[in-house]
Parts: sequence; structure tokens; C-alpha cells
Amino acid sequence: MKREAVTQRRGIPRLSRIGSYFREVISELKKAVWPTRVETRRLTLMVLAISGTVGLILGAIDLGFTYLVNLFW
Repeated sequence: MKREAVTQRRGIPRLSRIGSYFREVISELKKAVWPTRVETRRLTLMVLAISGTVGLILGAIDLGFTYLVNLFW
């Protein structure tokens, strides 16, 4: 870090920087466009359905490989 940057940082109290950070975070969160309750429910169900489907497919593949390994072992 450059010497000028370190000196400038030391001039600002730590609590002030933390407070400024959280104010900026809240400001950015207010600008965000949040999904409606219906959209959230629909997308959550979609994620659960896709995750379950992928889990079943991977489980079937695993069982198939287990059967093949046991067949030749």
C-alpha cells in the first residue's frame, strides 16, 4: 500500500468508515428490484424440482455404476 493511502486512512476513524459502509449498503439495497411473493414461490419450486430431478438422475447413474463394478469385481 502506498504511504499516502495509509496516511489518508488513518485520518478517518474506523467507526465512521463502518457506518459509511452500512449506509451505502442500505442505499444500494433500496435501489434493487425485489421479486414478488408469487415470483419467489414459483422460482423456489422450480429450483427444488430441478435439484430433485438432477439428484434422481445422478442417483440412478451411481446405482448403475455400482451394479457394473459389483458385476465385474
